[in-house]
Amino acid sequence: MSGPGERELRLRARTQAHYDRYPFRFDQRAIVREKLENRVMGRAIRALAGRSARILDVGCGACRVAQMVRREAGGGRVVGVDLSLATLRAAARHAPGPLVNADNQNLPLRSGCADLVISNGVLMVTPDAQASFRELARITRPGGTLVVSVYDLRSWYYPVYRYGSPIVRGLRDRIGDTGLRLTLFPLWHVGVLGLLAVALRRPCWLPLEVSWNLFHDQLTTPHCTFHTREELEGWAREAGLRVEEGRREAARQLVTLRCVKPALG
Repeated sequence: MSGPGERELRLRARTQAHYDRYPFRFDQRAIVREKLENRVMGRAIRALAGRSARILDVGCGACRVAQMVRREAGGGRVVGVDLSLATLRAAARHAPGPLVNADNQNLPLRSGCADLVISNGVLMVTPDAQASFRELARITRPGGTLVVSVYDLRSWYYPVYRYGSPIVRGLRDRIGDTGLRLTLFPLWHVGVLGLLAVALRRPCWLPLEVSWNLFHDQLTTPHCTFHTREELEGWAREAGLRVEEGRREAARQLVTLRCVKPALG
């Protein structure tokens, strides 16, 4: 099998540099609770309550999965994997546990090692989302569960990123981060607080630095693809997985699949 091409290596390096510069830290208690109570991955975690399960959070960011497992499935052991060392260092201060710095297209993990694999909003910023999906399927054990969320091609966010992201990146090139903090970012921060209040049905305060990094996660990520539920289901079938559930989540920004890897024999 040939190694990654020059374009793929370049995209990977740019994405890693982006998240080292703006580490993902969106891990407020209300956010974690909402994901645990209302999201597909929350139900998958609750299903493991009382079991000594091995759980992999690939693209772990702020280690929200580890926080959810501690709340609902205390016997589970979570390993977080992320491409960005800066993000892992930030996460380690709030959610201590095993952390691995690795590329999700080439995970240093044996096949079939995890009872539950979660990848929430990560595959679409990798150079090859389908290759990343295959890698997640590989490390899921026979009889285990894979939960994957990616940006939905049919969502309101698609035109926001497609047309807004080049504008914001171009503006950053002209006025720098300092200029963005004084112009677009205050509007963003107020808007996000409003959206969170509606989604959570209660006010939720984001520290300015967390909101700043989220701003860049949503609007200046160097590479991002969008996908449909049908496309993800096709990837699952090709990887030999059975799709158990599919739904749109996060104000219809994400499409999520819960898949099961058939048991051997």
